[in-house]
Amino acid sequence: MKKTILAAGLLALPLTANAESSKDALESRFRAAEALIDAHMTRDAVPGAAIGVVHNQSLIWSHQYGVESLETGAPVTDDTLFSICSVSKLFTGIAVMDLVEEGRLLLDAPVSPLLGDAMPADDTGAEEPVTVRNILSHVSGLPREGVDDFWGGNGFPNADELRASSERHSQLYRPYHSWQYSNLGMAMLGEVVEEVSGKTWANYVDEMIFAPLGMDNTTTDMPFDRAGAGFANGYYIRSPKGERKPVEPHQFRAYAPAAGIASSVNDLAKFASWNFRLLEEGGEEVLKATTLKNMQRVHWVGPEFDDPAWGLAFATRRYGGETMWGHGGYCPGARTEYVLRLPSKIGVMMMTSANDVSPGDLTRMVYDLTNTAITAVYGEDAKEPSRKKKNRKVDLSDYEGHYYVENYDWDVYIGVNEDSLFSIHIFSDYAVDDLETYIHDEGDLFYRERDDGSRGEPVIFERDEDGRVTAVVQHSFRFTRR
Repeated sequence: MKKTILAAGLLALPLTANAESSKDALESRFRAAEALIDAHMTRDAVPGAAIGVVHNQSLIWSHQYGVESLETGAPVTDDTLFSICSVSKLFTGIAVMDLVEEGRLLLDAPVSPLLGDAMPADDTGAEEPVTVRNILSHVSGLPREGVDDFWGGNGFPNADELRASSERHSQLYRPYHSWQYSNLGMAMLGEVVEEVSGKTWANYVDEMIFAPLGMDNTTTDMPFDRAGAGFANGYYIRSPKGERKPVEPHQFRAYAPAAGIASSVNDLAKFASWNFRLLEEGGEEVLKATTLKNMQRVHWVGPEFDDPAWGLAFATRRYGGETMWGHGGYCPGARTEYVLRLPSKIGVMMMTSANDVSPGDLTRMVYDLTNTAITAVYGEDAKEPSRKKKNRKVDLSDYEGHYYVENYDWDVYIGVNEDSLFSIHIFSDYAVDDLETYIHDEGDLFYRERDDGSRGEPVIFERDEDGRVTAVVQHSFRFTRR
């Protein structure tokens, strides 16, 4: 069960229309992305997933797969809440930096006076204290987790239990010695927010971030009372029999600043637009633009540039030669990826209700498949497309569709460029790397364009007696159209 939306201004053209503009080509890329996601989610038996693409101030495309709960069968929508796991850390970081802006919290002052005895013992001989800055960049030297196993049975601590666990722990490294991701550190920053602001962490992020940005549906812990009716219940990894066990209701409690927020495509799109708006326009909205820029510049990278590169709460990713800013998330029954390409104002977010799939891989494939086409339509240099039909021997859109070879995972999606076809291998380890271009020759005959622009093997489409394209033959393999 799935549904797709296209933003206003992207006309949902029928597949018999001529591919004559950059908008047509972008729509075709999005349809290929839908086929890619649906195929992977179906193969991995994922109960539900949602993905969205933002350009600047608009959610320009979204796609939903499956259901919020296998028990209720309610379909996933753009307003379905998913556990966003560690993407929650971005909001905790913003709350902390708001207190820094106000002068109520110092970025490089020790946090120990605010937490009292609730600090791991330090036997490292550290010359630097644990501070807000090095916790946000995961170079504080704090352990990843508390001394107790909070994750195994979803027994997340309340504030007193978190403090007790911290007191029994030990510092792993001297600050700035090594990168060590720390849920414990981010949970402790939630305590810092409460100590400094006099409000609960949940109330602070609600009032200071969610309300101003219109993220009215986002919650600061898991709304299991809405499971299957607005909230996507999570599911554990598949058993050897292919079955998935639902995640039991739980709350992250004192760990919520590290992993406890639930949000939707619509609300996360608003958060992406805020990033783009504030960075472009400057000034102050929730934070000062200079503060957000400081959060997104790299504060830590390893000496060989092979460690993760971190800002303040923001992680960076490298998509080929491009830097992306955001965060990923992995928690009970859910995984999330949230990335922003700041120069081109493109954001991609994907949430799933199973924790044995990788939305990060699919998010990157969707971005790489569509980003150039998005810029062609929405970028500053985009031109108003001509609606004059081109004098073609064939209608390229006749050939668009999902093709397969029975009993093999050789599925391809063939879509339209402005003057050619493209083909992606849906189940390739990285589909976009294997993207092929087909140039029209005559009739239903195309040829694959080689990397050097020369002519490769023929690609022959077949039609039925009604003239509908039903198959394609390449390298003597016959792919049937679904």
